[in-house]
Amino acid sequence: MKKNKDENTKTSSINEKVKKVQNKVNVNNKNSNEFLGFLEKNRISIYCFVCGLLLMALITVIIWPDRIATLSDGTQPVVSVNGEDITADYLYEEMKNAYPITYVINYIDKAILDSKYEEDSTMTEEVKKTAQSYLDFYSQYYQWDEATFLSNNGFSSIDEFYETLKLDYRRNLYYEEYLKAQITEDDINKYYEENVYGDINTEHLLVEVNDDMTEEDAKVLAEEIISKLNDGKTFDEVKEEYSDKVVYEDLKYVAFNANLEDPFLEELRNLSENSYSKTPVKTSYGYHVIHRKDQKEKPALEDVKDTIIEELSAQMDAEDENLFQKVLVKMREEAGIKFSDSVMESKYQEYIKDYK
Repeated sequence: MKKNKDENTKTSSINEKVKKVQNKVNVNNKNSNEFLGFLEKNRISIYCFVCGLLLMALITVIIWPDRIATLSDGTQPVVSVNGEDITADYLYEEMKNAYPITYVINYIDKAILDSKYEEDSTMTEEVKKTAQSYLDFYSQYYQWDEATFLSNNGFSSIDEFYETLKLDYRRNLYYEEYLKAQITEDDINKYYEENVYGDINTEHLLVEVNDDMTEEDAKVLAEEIISKLNDGKTFDEVKEEYSDKVVYEDLKYVAFNANLEDPFLEELRNLSENSYSKTPVKTSYGYHVIHRKDQKEKPALEDVKDTIIEELSAQMDAEDENLFQKVLVKMREEAGIKFSDSVMESKYQEYIKDYK
């Protein structure tokens, strides 16, 4: 009903305009009769023309918020086939729909980061090393040669692949710098006091949990080994006695940031000199009996400061799985990116909605 009412209102308005034109013609034009005859004869065409103008105005109002980026001459044909032109504007619109927003994001980040981190020998070597690791992996497991790898992953050349890896390299540099900038001297001192200790000379026996050894049986065997140590046997003696049932490792001196599971490191730190675990220590591998031999002095803060910063950075990264993307979103905001195309802007906002 509302639609019909609007159309009637528009028609009434048009009629009023036509009447005003007729009145003016009657007063001022001596050939008014002929002109009125023309108006009457072409009344429908005139109505359609005026309605078309109104419709165009309405469409303009509706779509005005959608700013569409165009080339300087968007109507220029890019290619013609069978008498039909494919214009630059048409091609641009199709490409917007065909390609994900990540393509645009890559160009944005490249524009920001290329000038911030100029390529040096270290970057070049690391990128080539990374590229080769990809090529070796796909060659070994999929029997792809270099050309097949590049083609299947959408790269036209090895240089294009290098450029993609350089962008990732620069993003990681920016991310690392950002994390380090968040760490204060108080953070470093606190970590040093609470977590840093001298390297500990360590060996252990591991009863693995596998197809031949259930978790319950592994724990019982580890407890049996500990009982032998309690009875006075040395660590070397039980190591030999159970050599066919357990895994022995001499870890040498283990640092405070060693790549070992937390239960293992916690037990190791709590043991006294030349002592062993009184209960089995469980990790994802099975059950351990740990022997702590001796320990070096705690290192000076200045000797481990860089390592502490790396550890604190790793902690921040682990606490938020989206932090990397959040940092990049913030980077783009600070660079002042501004979309001229509202469709692409909408896609970008959708892409980053979980990273704000």
